[in-house]
Amino acid sequence: MSIIRKTALAIAVSAVSAGVQAELKALDDNTMGEMTGQAGLTIDLETRYTIGEFMYKDAGSVFLNGISFGSNENVQAGGFFDNVRIKLDIAGSGALDVKNAVGDGSTPELGTTADNLLETGFSGVRKVAAIQGAAASGGGNTAEASKFYDLYDGEITVADAQSAGLIAADGVSSTGPLTVEDRKTYGDGDLLIHVSYKDAWEKLGGISSLVENGTLGDTTFNDLLGAGLSKGKDFTFSIDAIGLASSNFNAGDSIGAADVQSYQADGTLDTDATTTVLISNLDIDGYLGPVDIHIENDGNGFTAANGDTGYGNADSIINWNTYVNITDLDVYIDIAGVAIENLQINNVRGDVTDIDGNFAFGFAQSKREIYAVRNAAGLSSAKLAAAYGVVPFIAAADGTGGLNVAALGSGQAVADAYGVDGIALNTHFKGDMEIGALSFGDDGASIGQLFWTDIESETNWVISAH
Repeated sequence: MSIIRKTALAIAVSAVSAGVQAELKALDDNTMGEMTGQAGLTIDLETRYTIGEFMYKDAGSVFLNGISFGSNENVQAGGFFDNVRIKLDIAGSGALDVKNAVGDGSTPELGTTADNLLETGFSGVRKVAAIQGAAASGGGNTAEASKFYDLYDGEITVADAQSAGLIAADGVSSTGPLTVEDRKTYGDGDLLIHVSYKDAWEKLGGISSLVENGTLGDTTFNDLLGAGLSKGKDFTFSIDAIGLASSNFNAGDSIGAADVQSYQADGTLDTDATTTVLISNLDIDGYLGPVDIHIENDGNGFTAANGDTGYGNADSIINWNTYVNITDLDVYIDIAGVAIENLQINNVRGDVTDIDGNFAFGFAQSKREIYAVRNAAGLSSAKLAAAYGVVPFIAAADGTGGLNVAALGSGQAVADAYGVDGIALNTHFKGDMEIGALSFGDDGASIGQLFWTDIESETNWVISAH
């Protein structure tokens, strides 16, 4: 039995026995550190907000009216989006983190981990499974303990995932056993911000209550994975209206204004020609899965591209990985007269693995790369026109007036003098989607349901000024 199982078993046995609080307090920092880790910075978060109006003004304006964010099924009063734990770690060189070892620390022992091996994605599920498996074992529930220990070892069967309600009962093409993500090794000096749950048992009453009542060992595999862990961070987000406004529109004008209305609201036309509602009654309910923001420590250079030094992408990249399960999205697209109801975004049918091939726990995944682009987003037409008195690459009707490329010199000179920098946003998405009802106008007559299974898309953007 591994050291983590031994430690988890010690915790669980003490949890289901008499005098639980005293015995838990007796566990020393090294023993608890093996399960939780001690390095880095931990932030626990709860939040909610409302915004009456947000407006961006150029000549005319774009406004967002009635914005709110909070929880959709919070177990506590107040409607806070909570049970969120944010861990910030800066990876080391791979040296063994002896302070978290079990023993006197003089030599590396079982339980010692490298200082660049960090929790990411759904890897924390393994730790939770070890604790719960030990609790189930201590309570004599060997069948449930076996499932938890398999999960700790990095595997879950399709049948067990279906039984827990994480994926569809049919229409699943993955055969399994499905792998569960483990911790990952990061580069020396890399920053990792890992967002996950604070308490995997929150929806089941919280681990403190379960321990105090001596019922932690009674928690079943289906309860923890279905009703508990996968629903740990519920949220709701809504916007009353997003619209365009003319130049005489002032900040705050949309709040409580009868003439800024959705056509769907009462079936009458909006006679105010100075505003146009684009969408209204947007309401999103769902669950936020793990979020990882990984910033690479690879210097401020730019990798050469196209064979010319000075063209290229930043060597250090921001990697942003998000799992999300949208259980209900409703919106009215006023400008097109289309109502969308009961839209869901998840990963419960077909291939239920994530982008890296691990089990996605029913969550859709979006990976993003964000980095600077130097002299590779194009050439500045304004600079070229100013320098040569012509619009570049646009020849006159008589064949004259085009850009004399030879006069510019080398490609490097062109890039340095006229190159445009930008920002790259690359997105990789994997998941399923369905729409429960799609209708036109305000009569509510749906054309039926729509389903998309095994969506996988990659989209790359480079954004620059012109």
